[in-house]
Amino acid sequence: MLPKFVLPGALRLSSRARGLALTSTLGLTLGLLAPTGAQAQVFKDSTLNALYNAERFAELDQLALQRLASKADDAQAVLAAALVAMISNDSAKREAVIQRAEACLQKAPQAAPCHYSLGSVLGIHAMSQGAMKMISSVGRVKNELSKALEIEPQWYTARSALVEFYLQVPGFAGGGAAKAAEVARGAQRPEQARALEARVALKEEHYEQAAALLAEVKPGSDTAVADDLQQLWITTGVGMLGKGQKEQARSLFQRLAKEQPDHAAGPYGLGRVETEAGAFAEAVAQFERSARLKGADRLPVDYRLGIAQQGLGQAEAARAAFQRFLASGRGSRNALEDAKKRLQQLG
Repeated sequence: MLPKFVLPGALRLSSRARGLALTSTLGLTLGLLAPTGAQAQVFKDSTLNALYNAERFAELDQLALQRLASKADDAQAVLAAALVAMISNDSAKREAVIQRAEACLQKAPQAAPCHYSLGSVLGIHAMSQGAMKMISSVGRVKNELSKALEIEPQWYTARSALVEFYLQVPGFAGGGAAKAAEVARGAQRPEQARALEARVALKEEHYEQAAALLAEVKPGSDTAVADDLQQLWITTGVGMLGKGQKEQARSLFQRLAKEQPDHAAGPYGLGRVETEAGAFAEAVAQFERSARLKGADRLPVDYRLGIAQQGLGQAEAARAAFQRFLASGRGSRNALEDAKKRLQQLG
């Protein structure tokens, strides 16, 4: 699912720099680590799950709020509201979800979805309020995610979130690959353990190892793992690309596009490869194809499309793509800042 963000190891930072590093990595990680599944489904509630699978997020949010108005400890509705808040750029919506998750836990302290929702949304919201707020929230975010997994150890979403937390949070704040690997190995199903172990390998830039682990994963009906695999394959391919392994990356994304033709991940990755090769026309075609497929809203397609269009000299089209990307408010801080700079260059 989620793009994964790597924080350089062996950091020697001032307290302010540490705060900024923690803010950017933890907040961004949690912001993009929206719920990917509870065992084989995102929700135990079939109605909410159907809306989620159809990506009808406005309806999902509306139904969640209706249910919470009459039952504050409706954990599935809290999870639905949290999911929508995590993919939006609405501070008020995040604050409301935090309050609803806390209200849920007052009545149902063992509700894992409410612990997960509180930890995840709190992380994003604190990040939006600055470094000091983020630093002061780290302990609570970890506790909430850990509690969710303790209550429901079979829930892939909770385990995935905690693995990502440990991977993205620096050691001085209680993170680390060793802790992440331990949580990953504790998964009760082998396909889940392999997917999470691949995530740890990616953090350490062991791309061939990650690819080998991912190739072993057969998610079957487990849509939680299947969704996560999309992002893990993208991260693996982009990592290879960053190491100059263009043909390995191309082969990986071609396979992904062939095996899952209705998903945006394959053509998105191929667009990245073509951009690196300077084949901007081919890149534009791949990104435009990606934008029409499932999962495109979870990828920075417009940002990458704008770069390719800019490379072709299509200033007007590039400007529109960057504006759409910035308007969405979703993406890494570096990508958002770069998009702003490129808009200024375009005039």
